Amino acid sequence: MCFRILFVIAIVIVGASFSARADAGERPNIVLIVADDLGFSDVGFNGCQEIPTPRLDALAESGVVFSSGYASHPYCSPSRAGLLTGRYQQRFGHEANPPHDPEWHGEETAGMPLSEQTLADALKEAGYVTGAIGKWHLGDAKPMWPNRRGFDEWFGFSGGGLSYWGAVGNKPQQFGVHRNDEPVDVDTLTHLTDDFSTEAVKFVQRHQDDPFFLYLAYNAPHAPDQATRAHLKHTEHIEYGGRAVYGAMVAGMDAGIGRVVDEIERQGLSEKTLVIFYSDNGGRREHARNFPFRGHKGMLFEGGIRVPFLMNWPNKLPSGVREDAPVMALDLFPTVLAAAGVSPSEASKLDGENLLPSLTQDDVSMPKRPLFWRYSMGDGNYGYAVRDGRWKLVDTRYKDRKMLFDLQSDPYETRDLSDDHPERVAELWQKVVAWDADNLAPRWNDPHGVNVRKEEAERTRQVENAARGERTTDGINLSAMMQPVPAQAKFIDEDQYIWGGSMVRDADGVCHLFYSRWPRELGHMAWVTHSEIAHATSDHPLGPYKFVDVALPARGKELWDGLCTHNPTVHKFDGKYYIYYMGNTGDGNPTKKLNYIHRNNQRIGVAVADHPNGPWKRMDQPLIDITPDDSAPDALMVSNPSMLRRDDGTFVLIYKAVGKNRRVPFGGPVVHLAALSQSPTGPFVKEMEPLFTSPGVQFAAEDPYIWFQDGKCWAIVNDHQGMFNGVDSDSLALFESVDGLQWQVAKSSLVTKRVIAWADGIKQPVHRLERPQLFLQDGEPAVLFCAAEETEAKLHSFNVHIPLKPVESIK
Repeated sequence: MCFRILFVIAIVIVGASFSARADAGERPNIVLIVADDLGFSDVGFNGCQEIPTPRLDALAESGVVFSSGYASHPYCSPSRAGLLTGRYQQRFGHEANPPHDPEWHGEETAGMPLSEQTLADALKEAGYVTGAIGKWHLGDAKPMWPNRRGFDEWFGFSGGGLSYWGAVGNKPQQFGVHRNDEPVDVDTLTHLTDDFSTEAVKFVQRHQDDPFFLYLAYNAPHAPDQATRAHLKHTEHIEYGGRAVYGAMVAGMDAGIGRVVDEIERQGLSEKTLVIFYSDNGGRREHARNFPFRGHKGMLFEGGIRVPFLMNWPNKLPSGVREDAPVMALDLFPTVLAAAGVSPSEASKLDGENLLPSLTQDDVSMPKRPLFWRYSMGDGNYGYAVRDGRWKLVDTRYKDRKMLFDLQSDPYETRDLSDDHPERVAELWQKVVAWDADNLAPRWNDPHGVNVRKEEAERTRQVENAARGERTTDGINLSAMMQPVPAQAKFIDEDQYIWGGSMVRDADGVCHLFYSRWPRELGHMAWVTHSEIAHATSDHPLGPYKFVDVALPARGKELWDGLCTHNPTVHKFDGKYYIYYMGNTGDGNPTKKLNYIHRNNQRIGVAVADHPNGPWKRMDQPLIDITPDDSAPDALMVSNPSMLRRDDGTFVLIYKAVGKNRRVPFGGPVVHLAALSQSPTGPFVKEMEPLFTSPGVQFAAEDPYIWFQDGKCWAIVNDHQGMFNGVDSDSLALFESVDGLQWQVAKSSLVTKRVIAWADGIKQPVHRLERPQLFLQDGEPAVLFCAAEETEAKLHSFNVHIPLKPVESIK
């Protein structure tokens, strides 16, 4: 609730001042000041005690502070497009930061469309002198510059960021500071915050006799973190260096605003000047404070969109008021026009509301309407939010779910009430859908979607790291689920070595097994030179399986997988089938020892088909290649992929890798790495932190199979040296993870030792029991597929398919 103290005479005067269109002599000056990435709690009038902002605090003390003031978007360019048009930027497809491109491409040019009327257009038409100073970020091509979008004068730069010293580095000079169309000599600049303040003071001096609109858009405190020694003196008491620099940038902006306000007062213009201060979005991740609100720039939680927001107009607006009702930057366009006595054109189709009646009349309430937000992930997915009174629904891509908050009882969004109030979720979501029906798809994209997923993965990794040594109290117990193996579940060929099998079921219920095979006459080590991925079918997951064809045959040494395909894992994603595999090309000569020409050319690929019977389409280039940096852990070779899709849609691929930090040809160490993508066919972004490691142990694990179940990522790995299971020989161990990047040993870690329990009662020890793969029935493990090597002499191998009990039957 807003608590106002208004004198009756002030109400009468203010109400009369807006009753009719004011003539030119009565029109107020408009000064719209925009900060860049300023945290909600980084100004004194919102409680900051670290960073001195006395000039903004004075404006707040004698004006109106909107404690629930919102930006229309959680980051820079779209937010500014909404501010200057008074319309949701999604109405005209401006939903991403435009790429740096100074060229004009007609209507396809990235930037605020020329068809959109700006606030400067409307005020200029009404007789105002208009000036833009500072950051623009609404299009780099000259036809989109401010001095062609309603502003008579422009001093600033067109892009989203610039060195505070004005240097453009390797970029064209067109990206530097301009005065109208002319580039400004860098040697004449001092520090952009100070330079923009100086230009604003001069603008007021030049136009003291004219009604003017000054758009003063600082790039502070946006990165890069650069401040003058004078500004840094304001934050000498802050011991954390990053925060001290950030605070100095805020303090420098505050001092500059003070200079502008002082000049307005010197010219006797205070009572006829409406000053508005606002941040284009929530504070950035680094160094800013959005406390006590959740989140930061880029998010639709309060910390990403609730911003420092005030208006000051002596003797016209109330003094010392904190207005709690939600308002949005889109409201500034109609509010400013009303203050100027200008009627908005019908073509403008404004989404905001005029706030003046409710600010100046006790019997007029603040506008009651839902407020909406949307950001683009760049792949056809969006994050949404709506606030309607006390209720707020956030459909977040950071968490990939709909979250409901009661901002009246929980303004800090700590309690998700979506499960408690599904009817409220449905109601608010329908409002989002109706609003979104009038929006356009983004006319261009930016990296926000990629950054969202990276940031959330990093957060998950840090949180998971904190509890990495803690054993979970529940989870999967595969050992308890294992059943005796029937005879038909042994897949063997007298003429072929068989190694590893991965199975998928088609729509007709046919089971398709993909496995590695190579001629026995060539010996065990010929896998690296002569393996091929074969295909067999059965009516039952356990078998018996019958050979059908070679799914991925040799296709010529001119290709990366031309002579060998090996170790497949098959998946079905969204109606298509994918075989992830290792392939290589070398000299083709089998040897009793490892052929390193082949082994060191292993790469990872994927084949795609509409049906497991094929045809399978392979890529001409590897899906995962080595990293060119010789110090990288995968600089020599990559192989043996395993894949899962998390509940947020992210694909996690884990692979075996060998570096060059040890003597080649063997190389090493042998490690496992992860890579992330939003598509099953990439591109994948590598994470270079080795997985499934044990301190002081080389090559502790091998051949993980990974899957997603019950909200977690799981992995079965070959525990080479008993470090995870505590047994004295090879065994299969179970790991778990929140994100697929940070793994810990599961509570019931032992899956099985190297023993096969046959249905006839015989327990067969084997030399190797490796290459675990699972068939998941309704999302739960049903069959464990393994490669088995009977003896140390490696005279033969086969696949074994171990049935697993349903989880319910063992509880």
